[in-house]
Parts: sequence; C-alpha cells; structure tokens
Amino acid sequence: MEQVYEFIKKLNIDNKCIVAAISGGPDSMLLLDILLSLRETSNINIVVAHVHHNLRRESDDEALKLKQFCESHNVIFEMMKIEEYPNNKFSEESARKIRYEFFDKIIDKYKSDILFTAHHGDDLIETILMRIVRGSSIKGYAGFETLSNDRGYIIARPLVYLTKNKIEEYLNKKNIWYAKDMSNDNDKYTRNRYRKYILPELKKENSNVHYKFLELNEKLLLADDYLKKISHILYRDIVINQEIDINKFNELDNILKIYILEEYLKNIYSDNIIDINYRHINIILDIMNKTNSVVDLPYNRKGKVEYNKFRIIENKDIVSYEYIFYDKVTLPDGKVIEIDNDTTLTSNFVIHLSSSDIKLPFHVRTRKPGDKICVKNMLGTKKVNNIFTDSKIPSELRETYPIVTDDTGEIIWIPGIKKSHFDMKKDKKYDIILKYN
Repeated sequence: MEQVYEFIKKLNIDNKCIVAAISGGPDSMLLLDILLSLRETSNINIVVAHVHHNLRRESDDEALKLKQFCESHNVIFEMMKIEEYPNNKFSEESARKIRYEFFDKIIDKYKSDILFTAHHGDDLIETILMRIVRGSSIKGYAGFETLSNDRGYIIARPLVYLTKNKIEEYLNKKNIWYAKDMSNDNDKYTRNRYRKYILPELKKENSNVHYKFLELNEKLLLADDYLKKISHILYRDIVINQEIDINKFNELDNILKIYILEEYLKNIYSDNIIDINYRHINIILDIMNKTNSVVDLPYNRKGKVEYNKFRIIENKDIVSYEYIFYDKVTLPDGKVIEIDNDTTLTSNFVIHLSSSDIKLPFHVRTRKPGDKICVKNMLGTKKVNNIFTDSKIPSELRETYPIVTDDTGEIIWIPGIKKSHFDMKKDKKYDIILKYN
C-alpha cells in the first residue's frame, strides 16, 4: 500500500479537484477509500464519475448504494446511464469510448486535470497476456500506462502495485461495501478465463509476479517512446502530402518502417484506427517492393504503389463531367479555371490565347478515349494518356483530370501539365489569359 500512496504523492494533488472513475466494484471502492483518506491532509475535492452500463439487473441498486456512499462521505456523485449501445450491441470498445467521453465532460465541468482509475496489478497481467496471444504493437504488448495524458488530462492508475486478493482483503478487513459482479465468474469472457485459470498458475511460481509484469510494462513503454521519437523525425522527410517515398522508406530498419506506417495510418484513419491491425501493416510492407501494386484496406480505401510512392486513396465512383464557360468555371474538386489579367504569369498553370485562333466558348471536360493534343514546340500530336504517364499523374486522378478545349472540341490545354500550340509567346498578340488554381 505504501507504493500506492507514494505514487499519488508524486502527482501533487493538494488543494485540487480530482475525478475518480468508480464502478462500485472492489478495486474502485479501494481507490475511493484511499482518496478519502488523503482528503484529510491534502484538502482535495473528490468527484465520483460512475458509468451505469445497463447490462445487469443489479446495476440500478449498485448505483443507488454508491450514490448513498458518496453522499454520506460528502463526495460529489456524477452518473451516466448508457441507454443504448451502437447498433444495439454491447462491445468492450464501444463501452470504453462512451465511458471516456463521459469522463471528458466531468473533467471539463469541474475544471479538473486528473482522472483516477482503479486498474490493478492483475488487470495489467491479464491485459498483457491477452495481447500477446492476440498480437499487438510494442505499446500494445505493454498493456496500459500507469500515467498517461492522451486526452488532455492526466489519467492515473495507482493500484497497479496491488493484486485483486490484496484489494479484497483490505476492504473486508475495513468492512467497506463494494458491489460483486457475478459475470466476472463467467467463462465465456476471455479476461475471466485468464483470471481464473492462468493467473493462479503464474502466482504459484511467484506470488509477486505482477511486479515482474509491471517492470516489463515499463521497459516496453520506454522502448516504444524512443522508437516513436526517432520514427517521427524520419516521418517528416519520408511522408510528404500523405505519400510515402518508397526509396527512402526501404532504407530503414524494419522496426522503424512499422512505426512510420503506424503513424501514417493513424493520420489517415483517425478515430477508425482501431480497425487497422498488424495484418494490414504486413500487407502494406509486402506491396512496398512491388511496382504498380494495389491492396484493399478497410473503410472503402485502397493502398497503392505507383511511381515509387505509396499512398492510400478512397474508392470513389468515377464521375465524368463537361462544362461550358467564357470566363470562369469551378470544378468538382473545388479548383477553378478562370480568365486572369496578370501578364507576368508563365507556368503550365496559365495559358495565353488569341481569340482569333480559337472558337469560344471554352469547354472543360474529363478525358475521352483517343484524346490527343498538339503540344507546344512539338511536331504532330501526342496522346493525352501518354502525357499523363510521362507526368506521373496518379491513375485515380486521370479519370477526372480537367482537359480544356475550344468549341470545336480541339484540346488547347491540360492545366498544370501541357499547353497546346495555341499558347502565345510573349512577343505575340494575345487577348485571353486562362489560369488554373
């Protein structure tokens, strides 16, 4: 118990408002009792955040008893009852998401900066073992952090130094009420099987085995933190505009490749990253050495290797278009082709035309089979498809890339890529400047 108090002491909680996630089970009731004992000397204000998961008949009664306990000890009680789960189906992940969204609100409401949870030493062992069997990342294998700050506030788990047996012995000795969840004995839940059949065997070998797992946990987290720092520095040089430079990527050690891919995928998938696993990373690593390769990924996306670049694209239905315009047109991707009067513009994103050479109005459309253009300063014509290939335009962009023609249908410009022979030199007369941006 000394280690628990020492852990909390280092957090400097004196004169603060703290939020504690309290389920009413033995672990959380011990946590609450510890915080109450500290209140006497630290002048802390305790807010209990209770989530009613609405899964067991006993939950209503347990919530009421917890509320009464808080009232009798002059502790603020906040509760949220989950009325409905996504798709009307309970899952640990959805329940966890709902819980932490509630904790976020309570932290904000009381202007707190710290949340205490009651994860203990046995929880850590169970989590690590399950992830080893299931497969995970280095940080995943570590289980959970004793201190974290992922949500903009500190999450502290001081009970990692205690086992479940020690917790219950303490509560029974002090005659402190706690709720008993009978579902914890049900073998259909994976964690319960680890708790009932595997942990006892480990403890036969070493009654303090949870300290060994805590040591492993800390070493894995240190390694993970170091590798993240190194890979993030490399990331800025290897990933540009959400494209991975395959030549630079393949110069790295495999572990750094994995870390860069994890960061890359997290940036792409955001909240849906939970559905991306090590199998997807291995698939991507495999196609990195194959030219013009494509792999299907979750959420209607594809991973694609092209021109020594890897990127993830959305599977979108190709939509062809054709617009008629005189002075301005806005394309489906938000880009604009318009008349400009800046005579200093000279790039492929601008074309200078004489209205006497072409027939207005302008048309802008997607490509058609057999499209050809008389490229400026070249003899004859060149296929638009070949120009796209030479210019390394990604294949998924070619179908919707704008092509500008005059009213006769002759291609006069592929904006940003090639101009036709209609483009006028500076010493020639022109009265139209088209710009693409």
